[in-house]
Amino acid sequence: MSEFQNNYPCIFVHGFGGFGHEDLMDHYFTYWGLFSKYLFPHLNEQGTECYNPALGAFNGTWDRTCILWAYLFGGTVDYGKVHSEKHRHARYGPTFEHGILEDLGKTEAHKKINLFGHSFGGPTVIMAARLFAEGSQEERDGTDPDDLSPLFAGGHGNLIHTVTTLSGVNNGTALAELFGFLGTEIAGISVLTLQALLGDTAATRFYDIGCHQWGIGPERNDCQFRHIRNPLPYWSRIRDFCSNKDLDHCAREMQVSVQQDVILKDYKTDPGIYYFARRANGSVPDGKGGYKMKIPVDPFCLAAGIPTLRWMKKGTLAKYGFGTDPLWGMTDGFVNVRGQSAPIGTTQEDATQATAFAPGKWYNLRPIVGDHMTWMGWWVPKDRYFSMWDEMIRLSRSLPDGDAR
Repeated sequence: MSEFQNNYPCIFVHGFGGFGHEDLMDHYFTYWGLFSKYLFPHLNEQGTECYNPALGAFNGTWDRTCILWAYLFGGTVDYGKVHSEKHRHARYGPTFEHGILEDLGKTEAHKKINLFGHSFGGPTVIMAARLFAEGSQEERDGTDPDDLSPLFAGGHGNLIHTVTTLSGVNNGTALAELFGFLGTEIAGISVLTLQALLGDTAATRFYDIGCHQWGIGPERNDCQFRHIRNPLPYWSRIRDFCSNKDLDHCAREMQVSVQQDVILKDYKTDPGIYYFARRANGSVPDGKGGYKMKIPVDPFCLAAGIPTLRWMKKGTLAKYGFGTDPLWGMTDGFVNVRGQSAPIGTTQEDATQATAFAPGKWYNLRPIVGDHMTWMGWWVPKDRYFSMWDEMIRLSRSLPDGDAR
């Protein structure tokens, strides 16, 4: 692959609890390459156009995709008439006066985009590619055509060149299953109570929790920088969020059972998009038939990896391959290697850089030795981190358009 075919813009999607360029936090603790390893100046110097939108630290994949659409093209975020009624939140979100790529699909330079999603950003970019291509039949059936967002009309798969997940929670993770329904409910209540307390203070400008569509706090640009608020008047709205058992509850969307039985149900790839699952493995055999975390490892990944690997031995997820598929027994700390892989049931292939890549199917790249934070540049030498990304960008640029529809 010595000859580049294109140089399309790259959109970087943060994970669960993450942040984007609109968050002031990203100006001090950059998500994509901490401090001296900040990735974007390096890629910009090579002519790669990069964007990292803030899609809400705790928003679900559907709502994140709706924000991404408005971020790209401008206008007011439309979460969908049917979707918003079903999930009990406002239909409309923030307004982007100008889209970051308003000419997307209209010029050769901006003919397409490459999507990169880390952690929960993985299922987010999968959902984005799906909605861009297919739209939503449910929204089309339940919304007046003149009132329908172009996103839900579908037919926009040709705007996406590649989809790459980086330790993506593509098939779910045992860690989310470990929390169970009660644990995810407690987590949801805790996060949204914090939003109710701090949502109208400067904290939202620094780090936006998201979930404004439930009416718990004003949008980032509407903050009046007032004092903290009593969360009790917002309790019914917090309960609306926590009552969602699948879409629109980010913690539950990461559960293996929800991903497999709800979100990925009837999932299919778009024939014109290239799909790549980049994986990391921070575990090693424990000599007893299982796995343990490899030391040294990021302390957060160690703390998450130990209970995740112990949970594996309980066998409660056997119907999804736990106990028989060894990739479920390996982890980067937060996500099992099978969870990071291509969606189960799709056409997929284990690949190397020498593979003849074709659109419309998933490619599982060999897992790198590292933990969940490797893709963010934590505990990774600068040269190695930049080299990893140079290789990924070169691959995307080397692929011809996959417009066989």
